[in-house]
Amino acid sequence: MNKRPTIADVAKAAGVSTGTVSNFLNETRPIKPATAERIENAIRSLTYRPSAFARALPLRAARHVEKSDDLPRLLVVGHICVDYLCRIPVLPHRDDRVSADVIEKAMGGPGANLAVAAAGLGEPYGLNVNLATAAGDDADSEWALNCLNRCGVDTIPLRKPKANRLPKAMVMIEANGSRTIVAETFELTEIDLSGKIDIEAPEHPSCLHIEGFQYENMRSSIDMFREAGWRISLHGAGLPAKARTPEAFARLLERIDMTFVNDETVRAIFSINAPLAAMIDEFARVLSRIKQRGDVVLTLGPFGAVVFPRKAMSYIEVPALAVEPIDVTGAGDAFAGIFLNLWLHGETLDQAARYATIGASLSTTAVGAQARVSSASEIQALLPSLSLKPTRAVS
Repeated sequence: MNKRPTIADVAKAAGVSTGTVSNFLNETRPIKPATAERIENAIRSLTYRPSAFARALPLRAARHVEKSDDLPRLLVVGHICVDYLCRIPVLPHRDDRVSADVIEKAMGGPGANLAVAAAGLGEPYGLNVNLATAAGDDADSEWALNCLNRCGVDTIPLRKPKANRLPKAMVMIEANGSRTIVAETFELTEIDLSGKIDIEAPEHPSCLHIEGFQYENMRSSIDMFREAGWRISLHGAGLPAKARTPEAFARLLERIDMTFVNDETVRAIFSINAPLAAMIDEFARVLSRIKQRGDVVLTLGPFGAVVFPRKAMSYIEVPALAVEPIDVTGAGDAFAGIFLNLWLHGETLDQAARYATIGASLSTTAVGAQARVSSASEIQALLPSLSLKPTRAVS
């Protein structure tokens, strides 16, 4: 039996994003006549009918941000997944059987988490956010694409995932807020991206963001986007083994304009076993020997972040906001999304880091990676409670 066509199929047939199709169907934004005609033709040829199931699923209220061609653009290459959130007192041992306080379904995936956080800031940091990803024909895919559109993220379905459905993840959340994740995943390919997206010189600040999982498969695309005038950013989580050596990581930093990496990854790559302060100093010395690198942000979880500007012989430490964490899932994604938004708007690196640490901290106060999205006004009100440490020179 043929599967019912989805909004992603309509978008692919019409050559537009799923957000454009959703705006056309819901009449939420004006659509150019030629674009509307392509969508109508795709709907007719596919005999598309919106899913009642997808419409009925509860969607979190989103902040409305007017999209404009005059706004900066963030194109995220990453994946969406369905998270099953299991709240348990403590992680079980092998062969144990435990009862969860609750098991909830939520949207996740590093790329989706980052895109939602970036789009969620709202005025004065309006941003055109696209998520290039894989989406299937299942109800979960249509649900997720509708959720993303309501959050201000336009999706660009590049292909269908394995088994033609969204990947799933089990997220086990302990009482102290720590989490353990078992996830299905996928990798996009060079053909997926370069064959579906026109790479043109941008009129406004634009950034291509790559998940670490996708780095090796996207190296040629990175070069093409850079040559066209795009900035490139990368999240170090999920980097393949061959990129996690000192030499390979140094070459990566030379090709990427903005790299986010956590302390565990840095310790593993450079074999640093020192306490936190000494580890930061050692990493600063490592970076000082890479002459043509981009900016680097070291994330430290509840201890905040450290910014290493590309040409400066000093670094900036930014503390986290003091909160009682409930679930730390996606906090690093939220940090990167907020940081990239302000960076594209021309804010200083220390200002971007202050906004990002506050937003990431707040994201840990609810269950689910996208359950607590911060607005710019909310973060701005909390800025006085966050003091920057003095800039430290590389010793």
